This record gives sequence, C-alpha cells and structure tokens, in this order.
Amino acid sequence: MHFELDYSWAGTFGETKDGLPYFGKPDPDKNKHYVLGFGGNGITFSVMGLEAILDSINNSPHPYLEYYKFER
Repeated sequence: MHFELDYSWAGTFGETKDGLPYFGKPDPDKNKHYVLGFGGNGITFSVMGLEAILDSINNSPHPYLEYYKFER
C-alpha cells in the first residue's frame, strides 16, 4: 500500500542544562520579565510562571523567582 504525504509537522524543543524553566527579570536595569518553560513541561511551568511573573512586575518576592532565576 502506498501513502502520499500531504502535510508534515515538526517541533523543536529547547531545554536548559538542569531541565528547569527561567522566570523573572534577568537584567534589573531593563523592564523585561520572562516566563520561559521548556520541553514537555512547558504548560505546567507556564502556570507556575504566571504566579511568579505578577510578583516580578510588582517588585514583590516570590519563591519561584528564586528557584527559577536566570543566575542559578
């Protein structure tokens, strides 16, 4: 039986060295806040990041901002 391919899809996944996301504001001099979840856990990390990034924007502490900071 012969099949002719109509469409093709590919996805590229990025991942960090420790497999954890990055949340927060990497440069204190710039007003840029990030939620970067990678791989198959991106949806879970996005929900966690939502909670953390609101505190980041308001310059309030949040434990996720410490655990998932850029300088770890």
